[in-house]
Amino acid sequence: MIYYYVRIYSVKFGDKISKMKFRNLLLILLLAITFQVKAQQPTLLPQFTFYRLDGKAFSNTNIKQGKKNLFILFDCTCEHCQRESKILNTNYAKFKNVNIYMITMDEGYIIPQFFDSYAKGLNAKPNVLVLQDKKRIFIPTFLPKKYPSMYLYSPAGKLLMYQSGDGGINKLMTVVNK
Repeated sequence: MIYYYVRIYSVKFGDKISKMKFRNLLLILLLAITFQVKAQQPTLLPQFTFYRLDGKAFSNTNIKQGKKNLFILFDCTCEHCQRESKILNTNYAKFKNVNIYMITMDEGYIIPQFFDSYAKGLNAKPNVLVLQDKKRIFIPTFLPKKYPSMYLYSPAGKLLMYQSGDGGINKLMTVVNK
C-alpha cells in the first residue's frame, strides 16, 4: 500500500516537472519569436534626422520626391564598406536615377579621406548625399544586421530591398531600375 502511494506521488511530481519544462520551453520559444520579429527592418521609411557634413539637419522632409531612395549605413574603417562603395562608384550609372544617402557615425574629418581612397568622386555626384548620424539613431531605428547595410525604398517610402555585407550593391543593381 505504501508503495502504491509513493508511486502515485512520484508520477504526479514527475508530471509537474514535465509541465514546468514544457512551460519554460514554450516561454523561451515565444520570446525567441518575439525578438526575431522585432529585429526585422522597417517596411516603411522611418522618421529620422541626420546631419549634412556642413552641420545642417536633414530629415524625411528633405528627401527629394519622385525617386527611389537608397540608404547606406557605412563605416570608414570597414573593409566591406570600402569594397561596396567602390562597386557603387564603378556602377554609378545604374544608380543615377536613385537618391543615394550614405550615412556614417564617423567623425567629419575622416569621411573625405574615405571617399578619396575608395570611391573617388562618388560623394560629389548630384544624387549622392553623405550624412552623419551624430545622435546614433540609425541602428535602433533601421535595425541593420551588419556593415554596410543598404535599404532601397520606393518613392512612396516602402522597403523594396534590404541587403547587408558584401555583395549588396550587386544584388541591388538587379532591383534598382525595375
